[in-house]
Amino acid sequence: MIFERIKSEGLAHLSYFVGSGDEAIVIDPRRDCQIYSDLARREGMKIKYIFETHRNEDYVIGSLELKELTDAELYHGQGVDFKYGNFVRDGQEFDFGSMKLAALHTPGHTDESMSYTLADPDAGKEPLMVFTGDALFVGEVGRTDLYGPEEAPRMAANLYDSIFNKILPLGDRVILCCPWRGFALRRGYLQAGVQYPGPGANPEPCSAED
Repeated sequence: MIFERIKSEGLAHLSYFVGSGDEAIVIDPRRDCQIYSDLARREGMKIKYIFETHRNEDYVIGSLELKELTDAELYHGQGVDFKYGNFVRDGQEFDFGSMKLAALHTPGHTDESMSYTLADPDAGKEPLMVFTGDALFVGEVGRTDLYGPEEAPRMAANLYDSIFNKILPLGDRVILCCPWRGFALRRGYLQAGVQYPGPGANPEPCSAED
């Protein structure tokens, strides 16, 4: 298996290239997507699938551009009128090379948020990795206030269910692949002189004594 984590400097964003045999997938590609085609060419692979974990509002995703370059199938969660790609169902499975990827609906940050588990059937049925999108950050969980204060309790309940009843039961041996934004979000708030309050809360300005 080939596993590459691609970090977008300045955007606090991670995307993933995973390959097996002569096929590969990309999860949450950045707009400057030539890097994925270059990786596939280097490894002698064809990008078969592109997966989005959720609709991103803080950077421009490169899924359509990568699809045009590779003719890969593009999938994302249901609940948003994306105008492109295909809707993925909870539990839907995809094979590439000898690997199997399964979709896991993990709403809370957004209604259509998806995670994806990766397994090697030759080694067993248990997943090796899970790509959590914005359900989990580094040191944080996803915000639950994106739909406004009226919807925040519902989204928080959904996120709690996603984390404790869907992601954590995957077990301690599963490698967590998340998008790196937790540290960058806290650092950005601090650089702006704002106390980072954690997900779902309204930031308050730092006092001179903070």
